Formats: sequence, C-alpha cells, structure tokens
Amino acid sequence: MISYLKNIIFYKDLLGNLTSNEMKLKYKNSILGILWSYIYPLMMIVIYNFAFKIILRMTIDNFALFVFIGLIPWNFVQSSISQSTNSIINNQNLVKKIYFPRAIIPLSVINANFITMIISHVILFGAMFFYHVEFTGALIILPILWIILYLVVSGISLVLSSITVKYRDVSHIVDVVFMAWFYLTPVIYSLSMVPEPFNKIIQLNPITNLIELFREVLLDGEFPDLTNILITFGYALALFVVGLFVFYRREKNFGEEL
Repeated sequence: MISYLKNIIFYKDLLGNLTSNEMKLKYKNSILGILWSYIYPLMMIVIYNFAFKIILRMTIDNFALFVFIGLIPWNFVQSSISQSTNSIINNQNLVKKIYFPRAIIPLSVINANFITMIISHVILFGAMFFYHVEFTGALIILPILWIILYLVVSGISLVLSSITVKYRDVSHIVDVVFMAWFYLTPVIYSLSMVPEPFNKIIQLNPITNLIELFREVLLDGEFPDLTNILITFGYALALFVVGLFVFYRREKNFGEEL
C-alpha cells in the first residue's frame, strides 16, 4: 500500500489538474465565479446571527462567530463526502480510458472543497476583527487542525467512493445519514448544553472534538491540550490509512463494476 501512496504522489500533477477542474465546474456559468466562496460564508454569518441571536435569543457570546466556526469544517465534511461518494461513477469514462491511481478522483473533490474551506477562513478572520475577537498565538495550531480534518474526511470518502461503485444505494444512505449527523455534531450548539447521557454519545462523533478544537483556537484564543491534539491526529491518520487500504483493495474491481 506504501507503493500505492507513492504512486498517488507521482501523479500529483494529474491530481492538481483534476482539482482545478473541480473548482472550475463549481463556478461554471456563474457571473460572480469564485467570489461566491467569499459571499456564501458572509451570508451565513448574517443569516445565523439573525435566526439564532435575534429570533431565538441564544445567550452564547459572539454566537454568529460561534456557529460560523462550526459550520466551516462541517460544510467541508458534508460537501467533500457527499460529492466524492459518487466521484468514481461520475468519472467512469476517465477510469476506463487510462491508468492512474483512482484514489486521485475522490481526493481531487476533497482538495477543491478544502480550498473553499481555506477561503472561508479569510471571511472568518474579517468577522473576528469586526467582533473584536483577539487574535492570539494559538492560531499557529490552525494548519494542524486543517490537516487532521483533511485526513478524517479523506479516510471516510475513500471508503464510501470505493464501495459505491458496487453498491449504488450507498450515496442515498449518505444523504440520510448527514441529516442526522448534523444534529449530532455541535455546530449550532455547545457541547456543554447536551445532557450527560447524550454528551458521551456525541463525543464519539469523529467531528465533534475537531469542531471544539477549532473554537478553542479561534474563538477562545487558547492552545489546545497537546495530548488531545496527538490523540486526534492519531485516529485521523488511522482513519486515512484504513480508507486508503479499502480503496486500494477495491480499485481492481472497478473495471467490472462500472
């Protein structure tokens, strides 16, 4: 499997080209183009601030930022996994035409959404400045959290995209799961608000701790516990390795199943 990973790195130029194509397709025939990557998160801040702070009167300080910090990684998770699940099927002509490590296809989808997530952080920094949130040295942890999140999403996406080639129902199941997964992730609420019996269940969610870490770094301006970071990175790396292994074992069957 190490040779397979090296093969992916060898085809890095193809991965870059496919990522670029994904970005272009996302904004194809759009007047504003990539500007939507800035407009969309800005609109989310306004809408969630109005809905939860004014109408529902949530008492959490800087609630618009609180929600937005949770939504940025969540949107990356949802869009990447949802889009990559069918990525092999959607590119079956390319798969049948030439040889390259097929994992590049779902990874290109993830990369395009990863770029969008980074762009969203530019809007977030502007909002933090507007709300007078202090920028601290803890921000140096942010790239580490991005990498951990990327590994988690890649691991899940590689498994689902490879299984969907044979079992087409998986993509429909993923859509249903995401409806529940959103509410089982502390995006629009604080983990401390969850009663104790359910609190432990929500902490089993692989995204829960990451969102809490993002808030700790960005909103609280604090350095996370090093042990927590190492454990989170460990399970993220393990998830990526499992995902890559499953995809590698399934790839040889794609020709027959597509």
